[in-house]
Amino acid sequence: MATDLLTVREVAERLKVNPQTVRRWIRAGILPASRVGRRQWRVTGQDVERRAEERLPELTASQREAVRKLWELREEFRMRGVRVNVMELVRESRRELEERGERSRC
Repeated sequence: MATDLLTVREVAERLKVNPQTVRRWIRAGILPASRVGRRQWRVTGQDVERRAEERLPELTASQREAVRKLWELREEFRMRGVRVNVMELVRESRRELEERGERSRC
């Protein structure tokens, strides 16, 4: 959910960046975060979504909405204890569609 608090690693997974990049964004003030303990940070899901939208300006509104729905689906699976790599499913689907397109051209 958008109000969940996420670890640096979870943010990195969602944004497909290195956890060190997330830490740099936090230190630079690009990504709002709250310190938990001495060396840990938490970021709200809402701030992650906002950052993701900023990183995806080249996508159309419908594409951004599709990405948002994928993240929501991934979150729903996570809440049910099912580990699913949504982005890998998207890549597989894209490859399959490309293969279908190539076969239809032949």
